[in-house]
Order: sequence, then structure tokens, then C-alpha cells
Amino acid sequence: MKRRNLVIVFLLVAALTLGIGYAAATDVLDINGNADVNPDQAFNEDIYFSAAVANDAGNVAYVSDDDKDVASFSVNSLSGKGDSATFTFTIKNDGDLNVTVTPTLAADGNSQPDYFDISSDWAGQAKDLAAGGEITYTVTVALKATPPENLHATFHIELTATPKTAE
Repeated sequence: MKRRNLVIVFLLVAALTLGIGYAAATDVLDINGNADVNPDQAFNEDIYFSAAVANDAGNVAYVSDDDKDVASFSVNSLSGKGDSATFTFTIKNDGDLNVTVTPTLAADGNSQPDYFDISSDWAGQAKDLAAGGEITYTVTVALKATPPENLHATFHIELTATPKTAE
């Protein structure tokens, strides 16, 4: 009886060893999947408007606490043809990549195109901004015609940044 139990135990251990050995030798682990690497969210948070200044009394410029890639400004002090107001915006790059930035007046930016003319020191042009650096962007709003009554308008600028490619 002892011998028979010993043979059974031996056969079980042998079968178990062969099974584990076969599984270890033939088991292939395949890992399939997709990895989406999208640096845009973190990247875009590193490039933002850090300051907005209305250079003339009675006007307002600001950067939203929620969306720092949009700066807004309001014109309240212009009354006659030729009057103008100037606004200065600081764009900061807190990231570790050199970037190219392009601030543009939003598509719905000028609600009174018959009265307001908007220009800037580098509108529509891309500028390089080094990692850790900052650059200023100046916007001037001028009255093209004297309005029939006090005219108030709010504008906003949207900031686009792309990583600078090696040249």
C-alpha cells in the first residue's frame, strides 16, 4: 500500500512538473493596445497670457482665470473719429519647449466693424518664444467714425502655440 501511494504521488508530481514546464516553455504573453500621447493639454497650459494692461484710462483688459489662452479687452473711452486706445498683453512660456505663438482676434472679435479698426504690432504673424521666456503683444483700437452715441465694445484674442521645430 505504501508503494502504491508513493507511485501515485510520484506520478502526480511528474504530471504537475510536466504541465508547469510545458506552460512555462510555451506560454507567450502578447500585449496589444494603443497608446495615445497627446501633449496638447499640458503643453497648452504652459503657454498663456500672463498679463493684460489697458494703457488708457477708462478701458479694461484682462485674462480669464479659467482660460488663460484668451485675453479680453473693452473700449469705453473713445468718443470721436481718430481716438484710439492701446492694450498690452504679456505671453509667457512656462514650459521647457521653444514654441511659436500666434495671437489672433477671435472670429467674433469686432462686433462694431463700422466704427472700430483694430491693429497690432504683430497680428497674424507667428513669433518664436523660448522656453521660460515671455513676449509682449500690443493691440490698438481706433475709431474710424464718430458714433452717434457712446459706443462700448468688448474684444478678445485667442492664443495658439505650437512646438518650434528644429531647423
